[in-house]
Amino acid sequence: MPAQTPISACRLPLAFNAAQLQADVATLAPTDWQAHFNNSIYQGDWSAAALRAVPGSHNAIYSDPNAETWADTELLARCPHLQAALSQFACPLLSVRLLRLAPSAVINEHRDHGLGLDVGEVRIHLVISTNPDVECRIDGKPYHWAAGECWYADFSLPHFFANRGDTERVHLVLDCKVNDWLLALLAAAEQATPNAPSLPPLTVAWLHQQMQDNPELHRQLFAINTSDAFIAALANVATRSGHSLDEPELRQIMRQNHRAWIERNLP
Repeated sequence: MPAQTPISACRLPLAFNAAQLQADVATLAPTDWQAHFNNSIYQGDWSAAALRAVPGSHNAIYSDPNAETWADTELLARCPHLQAALSQFACPLLSVRLLRLAPSAVINEHRDHGLGLDVGEVRIHLVISTNPDVECRIDGKPYHWAAGECWYADFSLPHFFANRGDTERVHLVLDCKVNDWLLALLAAAEQATPNAPSLPPLTVAWLHQQMQDNPELHRQLFAINTSDAFIAALANVATRSGHSLDEPELRQIMRQNHRAWIERNLP
């Protein structure tokens, strides 16, 4: 097995028609969706619909790491455009699910164990629908994944998603067995991924000034009652303003000074 890729996420060189995939998703009934079973890591509505699952499983949306047999579901048979999209993947497909994140829903930062090139199984996201206010962070780095794009990410790293917009975010999520085709695809994607430009860091002084100039921003930030959501909101402020956010440093500041560090010198 080749060495693990050093990148945390990259866009794959595959093309998909988002409108066609959205048309398939629109045919799903409310009963086709199931609340995500891991309810300790999210707030709001995060639901899934199984397209490949373990036959006879009591929880079709669970990606069982010990399963040996996977099969297409009846739901996939009703979705020709999703079938066509899956046919582009020349690697063994294990669990395949639609994951829907409703407006205002947040998936807390967490790691998905048992995934990675070193264990021979990776997770790929094909974006069906999204909006500009969806937040995505992989290993502390912000991304915006557009509709029709397909992304690999190392989900064994810390990752976070939030839908701050007013429309649903729907991804087609594939758990794939690593083979030579997939390794070649990832290598091509890594070579095509440009080096990200260096962004100026978001500083406490800069943020103080922003909140002095924008009382509504101050109100919104301090209406948040969890540290993870507070940091996620600051990451969104940083991204929108062309700054980077040093999350470990920010957490250290918050531990040392609580919220007083950001309230100083405010009118």
